[in-house]
Amino acid sequence: MSTHTQQTKKRRPHLFICILILLIALACIFVQRFAGTDIYNKASLPPIDFGNENEADGEWCLILVNKWHPLESDNKIDLTELSNGQCVDSRIYPQLQKMFDDMRDDGVYPVVASGYRTEQEQQQIYDESMAEYIEKGYSESDAKTETERWVAIPGTSEHQLGLGVDINADGINSYGYEVYNWLAQNAYRYGFIYRYPENKVAITGIANEPWHYRYVGVNAATEIYKRGICLEEYLGETN
Repeated sequence: MSTHTQQTKKRRPHLFICILILLIALACIFVQRFAGTDIYNKASLPPIDFGNENEADGEWCLILVNKWHPLESDNKIDLTELSNGQCVDSRIYPQLQKMFDDMRDDGVYPVVASGYRTEQEQQQIYDESMAEYIEKGYSESDAKTETERWVAIPGTSEHQLGLGVDINADGINSYGYEVYNWLAQNAYRYGFIYRYPENKVAITGIANEPWHYRYVGVNAATEIYKRGICLEEYLGETN
């Protein structure tokens, strides 16, 4: 047997191992690409049909509240208390519950970290934020500016409507980014919109908040989602 033939046979096991490693790598890529992200690929699905539950959707769920459009002082809300003690406007509870049920079916576990707030509760959050910035060395003017990038001025918060909810992960079964990704691609189907997108800060007056969702009804939410606009643009109330 020639030396060349012996060397070729010696290489064959190495060649087999290389091919095996390549096949394993391709399999891993396939799993990551198609299986790992499957629960988020729902952007093309139609909105959820809630039947008669959506017939009442109208002006009440399209009220604009921001720093240029404060709440009316006589705002009265029928609230439903959630299992963790947070509350929401009773009219949005069925859709919120359905959305959460479907998220859990997809292996994503959300919680409402903050729902309805009284003006006093909003004032407390605002004051605490101001105090934190001042403690860090900010002037009162700068602390006010920074606070209002993240915290609505009392009387101008959607949380006081009962239609805005901060949705986060449960901290045990899911990570925050999993909840935010699912909501960003699916929430409109249940009538909720990503209220403060990063590219709309100049219009909304609030910094990017991937956890804050607002109920506007399925029809409005679907149009807002498909057009890539914010609520102010949908209502023609940009400043």
